[in-house]
Amino acid sequence: MIVEIATSLVGGGIYGFSYLFKNATGNDHKKIQLIAKNCGLVSRDGKEIRIHRRRGNREWSEYVYQMPHGLSYKQFKEKLDNFQDGLNIKKTTLDISFKDLKDLSLQRDIIDQVKNLLYKKRTLKKEVEIKFDGMLKFRVYNEPLTKNYTFEEATTQKIKGWKVVVGKDRTGKRILVDFERTYNMIVSGTPGYGKSTWINSSINTLLKNHPEHVKFTLIDLKDGLEFNRYRNLQQVEAFAETSGEARDALKKTVEKMSKINAYLKANSFSNVKEAGIKERHFVIVDEGADLADDDECQGYLTDIARKGRASGIKLIFATQYPTSQVVSSQIKRQCMGRLSFVLDTATASNVALDQAGAESLPPIEGRALFKELNLIEVQTPYIDDRAIKSIIEPHITIRPRKEDHDEQRTSQTTKARKHSLELEETRLS
Repeated sequence: MIVEIATSLVGGGIYGFSYLFKNATGNDHKKIQLIAKNCGLVSRDGKEIRIHRRRGNREWSEYVYQMPHGLSYKQFKEKLDNFQDGLNIKKTTLDISFKDLKDLSLQRDIIDQVKNLLYKKRTLKKEVEIKFDGMLKFRVYNEPLTKNYTFEEATTQKIKGWKVVVGKDRTGKRILVDFERTYNMIVSGTPGYGKSTWINSSINTLLKNHPEHVKFTLIDLKDGLEFNRYRNLQQVEAFAETSGEARDALKKTVEKMSKINAYLKANSFSNVKEAGIKERHFVIVDEGADLADDDECQGYLTDIARKGRASGIKLIFATQYPTSQVVSSQIKRQCMGRLSFVLDTATASNVALDQAGAESLPPIEGRALFKELNLIEVQTPYIDDRAIKSIIEPHITIRPRKEDHDEQRTSQTTKARKHSLELEETRLS
């Protein structure tokens, strides 16, 4: 009986699919062409976009078009909402494919499976990306990018090296940034959309994975509230919450960098990795706009961005106000990694990413655009206070850090390690 019902359902589904295809109600390509035409995206001589090829998988379908002369990619990009809304208009006939039917399992709960499939298809919201590389590409994702990505989920799979999780992309892939290759980052975004949360996630990832070898200089110019919980970490060499304190902290970091580089030069090494030095030092600035008028701080930040690569010193520069005055061209050119949350204008997006896009992000906390070579939309991980507390508590000391650290250094006999003994004993920090 169950098999007969299942067979009838599958047969009916196949018939329904054939009807869908015949009537083009289940064909996104036809919809894209129609939407383009209705939006006036037709050349003066009446030519429309013409399909060149299509491909896809379980998560997405991609349609590649030849674009008529006289039209631009920008014109199509400006109509993204029209294409996305048009592809999501619900019809009485549901968009069910052969693959959907194939995924059904002929078990006793076949009826529930079909009900779930129908419900999913009714509530499905497709998302669209439009790109251009000589051909106009529409990529249609069958399901929207997740709005919920936790730190626990992001770090379940082991993270090797000096990498942190940027976020999850539309296909469910975990996107990482490797600070051994992408040495510096600019992080921007309107308050309340996840910029500081991502920084917290990154600090805790580095601390969790490299407690013995990571060092931090934390500059928190929002009254010290965001980074205050890290103030007494053993790994924090400097903490600043005013411009004056930031100047001193950055100066110490530059002096440390100069000592490391001198050591490398004297021993014919080109960088800390080649020298076998395991320590990495992260300078994290939040909010960078408060240092925009301080020439001395700007000089130190530029030096760190330009020369920190060899000495293992990384810069993460965060700001709510990505303008050319806040993010200098010198710093910008040295920051290959860019992460931008929602911004208010295309001008701000161009400063942050070298292209528009961040102004069009949905108002979802944690939603961002990540750029190294290519631009990717991601959902960044959310870390809660409980997770932060569990990671940082073992590393907090309430003793004065510098004096205690110096006393400990002079009283201990340091174990010999490859090329790191001299650096630790001379207190390059």
